[in-house]
This record gives sequence, C-alpha cells and structure tokens, in this order.
Amino acid sequence: MTTRKLFFVTMLLGSACARDVGTGSKASPTDAPQAEHTATLPAGADAKVVDASHAQDGEHAGCIYADGEKGEHAECDRNAEPDAPEQSSGHFGAPFAAAEPTPLAKALAAGKPGLVLVSGTVEAVCQKKGCWMVVKDGTESARVMMKDHAFAVPIDARGKAVLVEGEITSRTFDEAQVKHLEQDKGGDPDQVAGARKEHVLMATGVKIQS
Repeated sequence: MTTRKLFFVTMLLGSACARDVGTGSKASPTDAPQAEHTATLPAGADAKVVDASHAQDGEHAGCIYADGEKGEHAECDRNAEPDAPEQSSGHFGAPFAAAEPTPLAKALAAGKPGLVLVSGTVEAVCQKKGCWMVVKDGTESARVMMKDHAFAVPIDARGKAVLVEGEITSRTFDEAQVKHLEQDKGGDPDQVAGARKEHVLMATGVKIQS
C-alpha cells in the first residue's frame, strides 16, 4: 500500500471513531432510569394481612356482629343488615316463650343459663340501623344484640320500657369495637379507649312499650 493510500485510510478511521465517541458521550433523555412509584411491603409482610389492617380504618371497622369466620375486625355489611323499623314501639323478632318477665338486675344476679325474659329501660340505641341497644335496670345494664342479626329495633326507643327475651352472656369488646359502638350511638369515638367487658343479651324477641 502506498503512503498516500495509508494516510487516507487512517484519516477515515479516525473520523469514524470521533463520531462514535461524540454520540456516546450524550445520554438520551429516554435512556435515563425511571423512578418506580409502586409501594413496597415490609419484609415478610403478607399482602392480605396488610389489606385487612387497612380495612380496619374504614367507617365500619370493629363490627360487633363479625363472626369467627370473618374475624373480629371484619367490617359490618350495612347492605345485609335489616333496616330499623319506622314505628317507635311494638314487638320485634320472635314471639316470647316465657310468660312473666324478670327484672334485668335480678336476672344478671341469678346468672342462670338458657332463655330468659327480662324487663328494663332502653338507655341507648344504635342510631344507624337499630342493630343493638343498651337496656338498664337500676345500676345494672346489658347490651342487647339481635340473634343472627335477624331484626332491628327503633332508633328512637331511648327511655322506653322494654321486654327482651334471649340468653345472657358476657363479652369483652376490643378497642376497635368500643369505638365502633360509640360512633353508632352518635358519640365521639376519640373519647373512648381500651377494651370493655359487658353483659350481652342475645335477643330472639324484643317488645318496646309505647
């Protein structure tokens, strides 16, 4: 190869290398790594558990009617609940099996298992659906829940005499449920804290006096 040809080839190769280096030195905007905005779970966290814990922050967290299958912190299904009756008095639920009522305080002191018909005064009612009420007799009280969530009571029954038939048990409501109950009766859930143990009367029938 002549000196002139060698010089020409060298110039061509040098020019090509310069173009390659110049192009590679400028990164295209589209080549920059994109920041990912997807949320990451803590190490070892179960997505279902995290979702369930977030569900507890909802409006109906701490439903007192949640069963063992749904878990204590399941949300109440408001669409499946019976509506509160429009009349402010009357008989709701199943007919009474017993003929003579026992004052609530006396029934609580006796502590007998099985079905019992008690009398008292309505102290508080769920103001959303009438799905529970608190009955008081003297210094004693019991929270009345409707067996199988089968019926509801009037939300304006407070202060009225009432007969309730059902089984008396005791139950500890956790803090989420206590706050839920406070909200349901129209109170401020931020004003209550901690668990609460109560007498519970699982009612099959309720008669609110006019």
